[in-house]
Amino acid sequence: MKYAEILLPNQIGSNIVTLTYQIPENTEEQYQIGQLVEIPLRNKSVKGIIYNIQTVKPKFNTREITKIVANAPHLSTWQIELLNWISNYYFAPLSKTLRLFLPSSITKKKKLTVTGPLEETSMELKFKHALNLEQKSALKTIKNTPKTVCLLHGITGSGKTEIYMHTVEESLKAKKQVLILIPEIALTPQTQQRFADHFNEKAVAIHSQLTPKQKELAWQSIYKGEAKIIIGSRSALFAPFQNLSHIIIDEEHDACYKQDQSPRYNAIDVAIKMAELLGIKVLMGSATPSLESYHKAKTGQYELIELIERPTKENLSLPKAKIIDLRDEIKRKNFSIFSEILQVKLQEKLEQKEQIILFLNRRGAASAVICRACGFIANCPNCEIPMTYHRKITVEDGIHSAERLVCHHCGILKKVPSTCPECNSHYIKFIGLGTQRVEEEIQKLHPNAKVLRADRDTTGKRDQFKAIYESFKNNKADILIGTQMIAIGLHLPKVNLVGIVMADTGLTIPNFRSSERTFQIITQVSGRAGREKEGQAIIQTYLPNHYAIVCAAAHDYQGFYQKEISLRKEMKNPPFSNLIKLTFKDPINKKAMQKSLAIFNELEKANQNAADSSSNPPCDINHYPALIPRLQNQYRWQILLNGVGAAPANLIRSLKNLEGAIIDVDPLSTV
Repeated sequence: MKYAEILLPNQIGSNIVTLTYQIPENTEEQYQIGQLVEIPLRNKSVKGIIYNIQTVKPKFNTREITKIVANAPHLSTWQIELLNWISNYYFAPLSKTLRLFLPSSITKKKKLTVTGPLEETSMELKFKHALNLEQKSALKTIKNTPKTVCLLHGITGSGKTEIYMHTVEESLKAKKQVLILIPEIALTPQTQQRFADHFNEKAVAIHSQLTPKQKELAWQSIYKGEAKIIIGSRSALFAPFQNLSHIIIDEEHDACYKQDQSPRYNAIDVAIKMAELLGIKVLMGSATPSLESYHKAKTGQYELIELIERPTKENLSLPKAKIIDLRDEIKRKNFSIFSEILQVKLQEKLEQKEQIILFLNRRGAASAVICRACGFIANCPNCEIPMTYHRKITVEDGIHSAERLVCHHCGILKKVPSTCPECNSHYIKFIGLGTQRVEEEIQKLHPNAKVLRADRDTTGKRDQFKAIYESFKNNKADILIGTQMIAIGLHLPKVNLVGIVMADTGLTIPNFRSSERTFQIITQVSGRAGREKEGQAIIQTYLPNHYAIVCAAAHDYQGFYQKEISLRKEMKNPPFSNLIKLTFKDPINKKAMQKSLAIFNELEKANQNAADSSSNPPCDINHYPALIPRLQNQYRWQILLNGVGAAPANLIRSLKNLEGAIIDVDPLSTV
């Protein structure tokens, strides 16, 4: 008699991980670990996976498994190992981790679809670009290196995608699958099109905006080994691959690869763990690699490949960038959001029928509403932050002109006050700016220019970003205004001017990654210019001498890396340490503080005990209110553990009770 431990995608109880069921004896079906099965639970049937099989009879009565779910993509042995690793490393319940591997459309649907076979297609590239010496050398290194991870550091426009294409071709010739990860779901259509233009093989997309039916069909085609090219966001990692050969991660530096809900995994680390389990390679590419990745490459943990040329017929250099000190503009009585030189360049490019990108990483028309008489600020009633003023709002049927205050964290809408609620003054002022304001000012300056705006307000629905991108790429607009979603991955040959309206919006955030994020986004968005002709970037800022802005303007990654890595080392921040952040929430501030303080005191004691019994240095532990103390009616207090190696994780595991703590391993932000 055999018994199976069944893991369900829903938590059963606080201390129950699996349920034990008897495997039917009189059946021809072969029950194996990883299979999706149907079991009776109370008065209904549910689905779960066989997590373990044993022969020891439990001390309690057991019911039989009803059946193996037909046409279901079962989990492989390596996927079970990966599931356990994610759960353990990120302190996530196994039930929540299982949901990554099994879409709800598969676990909740009564009968799964039987998909027909895909048509056989040629695996050859439809056409090939001539590779330069750098690219040929890169491909040779990727093929021959014994290291699991290759970091492809190439300047914008250096042909990283061409390296990806040839890597995919090698996989297809071997009749293997290849996964291409992209950070933004909005980039999926253009990435699919790019591969469709090069291969006869149709690329399958996996991301959270697919309908349940679309995701089920994609999952089935991958499980059967029919889909060979898989493109998707971080969730694509958990598709049921059968013969994967490579994982390609484009724009590996992007924050979107980090999940912000439990399990709070980083797709980069999960991909590398997958590669270790499968014995395959990870190819990561970026013009601005994360400090952690580049440090690992420089110290020999990853294979470092550098591309420093743009392989174009004209041998174009990177766009020339000019830093504009906005303080000087005010001295010259220029109170426009556009500097004098940017206004001149805008006029010049419009006359030459060339395209322009204007970048500002903040949406809305104004970032705050303030009373100039008494200092009242219109704050969100649910969150302790100023509400953003919008002149247009997005509702289900489109974008409408309607003045509203919007909270970008909880989504609440309020009317714009005509007088101050505190002192009845009429001196209401809108301060700061966002993409809506940029759009309005451009239309005032150039009423005949065709303008598109890409931010969360204009791309909330499926395929909206695709429509904006296609329209701009096909030259149906002169100016594209947008937030960070337009900074990466877009190939727009007609863009020869990029204007960064405010370059320092992220530098004031008290997070150790702020300078890195600012450098990356300025470099990336500047690199959209000058793909076919000489390009230019105008960088407007109140901090013209900050090293992140100076290095970004000079496209000097090495200079930035040397400055930033020395600061990280001095401050004992990653990659020289590991972080774990604990967050505690409660509608009452005092309770949130008390919960966190109790855990903080326990961690301090455990830290001292660990230091007394080991030669390793103890962790640094800090306790503080979150940068936004109240969010969605919840007060938030945080604990940050900073230590070498596994020290922070070991401290967390030494505590018996962490109830109420949100655990974030390797957080991108400390605030």
